[in-house]
Amino acid sequence: MKQTIRLLAAMLMLMVMPSVTQAADEAERQVWGFNAQSLTWRGNGPLPNSAWPVRDTMLRLPVSGNAAPFIEQGELILPAEKANVLQIRMDPASALKCQLWFTTGISPTPDKQKLVEFDLNPGTGMQDYTLDLKNMATWQDQIGSIKFIFLGAKPGEELGVEFIKVFDGEKISKPMIYTNFQPGEKPVVREFRMGSLFNNSMVLQRNKPVPIWGHGKPQEVVSVEFSGQKKSATTDANGKWEVVLNPLQVSAEPRSMKVSSSIPDHHIELSDILVGDVWLCGGQSNMGGKAVDNVPPEDRRKELLESDYPLCRTVSMPTLHRETPMANDASDASLSWKSIAGTNRGVSAVGYYFGQAVHVSQNIPVGLVYIIKAGSQVEQWMSHDVLNSIFTEGELNASCSGTRLASGLYNGMVAPVHPFPICGAFWYQGESNADNEAKYMGYYKSLPAMIRMWRSMWGQNLPVLLAQLPAFDGKYPPESWAHIREVQQLCSAVLPNVYTAVTFDEGDAKNLHPANKYFVGTRLGLIARAKTYGENLECSGPVFKSSARQGNELLLTFNHVGSGLKNRGELIGFEIRGDDGPWMPAKAQISGKERVSVSCATVPAPTAVRYAWANSPTATLFNDLNLPASPFRSDTPATLIEAVRSAYGIAPPETPKK
Repeated sequence: MKQTIRLLAAMLMLMVMPSVTQAADEAERQVWGFNAQSLTWRGNGPLPNSAWPVRDTMLRLPVSGNAAPFIEQGELILPAEKANVLQIRMDPASALKCQLWFTTGISPTPDKQKLVEFDLNPGTGMQDYTLDLKNMATWQDQIGSIKFIFLGAKPGEELGVEFIKVFDGEKISKPMIYTNFQPGEKPVVREFRMGSLFNNSMVLQRNKPVPIWGHGKPQEVVSVEFSGQKKSATTDANGKWEVVLNPLQVSAEPRSMKVSSSIPDHHIELSDILVGDVWLCGGQSNMGGKAVDNVPPEDRRKELLESDYPLCRTVSMPTLHRETPMANDASDASLSWKSIAGTNRGVSAVGYYFGQAVHVSQNIPVGLVYIIKAGSQVEQWMSHDVLNSIFTEGELNASCSGTRLASGLYNGMVAPVHPFPICGAFWYQGESNADNEAKYMGYYKSLPAMIRMWRSMWGQNLPVLLAQLPAFDGKYPPESWAHIREVQQLCSAVLPNVYTAVTFDEGDAKNLHPANKYFVGTRLGLIARAKTYGENLECSGPVFKSSARQGNELLLTFNHVGSGLKNRGELIGFEIRGDDGPWMPAKAQISGKERVSVSCATVPAPTAVRYAWANSPTATLFNDLNLPASPFRSDTPATLIEAVRSAYGIAPPETPKK
């Protein structure tokens, strides 16, 4: 009872004491990190005037000496069965991990501590980290305090925390605690604004109609002038406006865009705008990781890490989780487009190496729009309607750790991008869908469904490029990564204009975040050059085509062999079996330009073959261009192939009439 009264008193004090001290003023809309008794912040950084340094609408955590920066709140009385989703938006600088300590329990066993440790994504700027804590069954009755400790940050840096939320997991749209660190008065949202992607130095898509949108007063007339065009529209009852420019020709000449209104003081002018190809670049943490931490081979380091590419530009969508789709004109803050120059290579090594390959080969401006969320599952990146069309509620609960986080990243990060026109999309994700059988088997439906949804937004022929998972020998169920790779390869085989870059030969079996992203980005770029831009070059390693039994051998035929197949070291990784028998290691040898023969003394009548079917296989089969053969199995169940087709919306073939 005393604790409850103390919490109520603390909340009342936060509401009615606007200027007791600087700390009290900053805590007016906060609970987090504020001690209601001493009116001070709790933490181990320098505390001028007993207040955390709050600048640029965020809490700054200085790193000094060997002490890890931390923040904590000890004034909580939250029911543990409800307070089970937590979100923190922060820039971790170089911090690698966060330890999240909870004090739980009531008398007679109060103050029982629990620990959750999660990875941060250093060097990628502001991101959301969302933790679904519902399955922490050891919690008892209530949470009394929560503490963040940030590990690995370098002395002299500052970590930035924009907000912290604790959600009732059943009502994720309404936080139980919402802490933002904005000093003084809350900024007023500009009445006249453009969508957040429209800013100086942006790249607009060529050869397609270009929607330009924003927000103003109802019924005002808005005009947009760019590249010799002038288009006007009247805002609707909610203040939304949109004009559509006619298709633009490619242009490396920086130009300005003027937006004006029938209201005199409503005007915006943007500068340094290029026209070229814009690619949407999405996935989980491996799509992130800066180029300086994922360096190319020695013979290309100077070119790729020291050369400037002012016509190649990047922009990152903030990592937002939302329960409903976020309006594309909701944000007051314009996102920053940045040129590749100096030490800036963007937040994604994969994206940069891809963009550089396209930009240099095609000699056009390239824009890269990043939608990246560490640890995300594919189900978070598509709408509820699409998920409900492919999963039952029970299936979705099993394949997405529950429905509470499904669709959240689509709502917060994809919906606000549309209808900004794009040339294509590439996708590097799947690790978080390999945790258990329900997740990786659900991937056979969820990945093609996401591709279908994105194409419903940006065009049915939208090129989609997939980065196949590399090799990794971590704590995942056996063959789980093999299944994810199969889904990715099936999407290439079954769906139109979808292509997969094989990467397991350049992975790091001991590192979930392999540092050789150069090969991922350049192989995706190679595919784009061949399939999107029409260059006459081979962009794929060998792909299994068919097998034929000849005595006790299987003769395998491959496509995409270039001038011929070759092996790297001993040709291993092939397995064969007879009808319903166990898989046995097979002896394999190249028997022609496009053929491999496989056999096993203990399998006299083989009927099926597979290659590199493991979480961390060794790549041994290549074509003459040193591109690796994709993992495969010849007996993929027809039900799984049909699951991919059906989730994408391809009708099953008609049964021939007798």
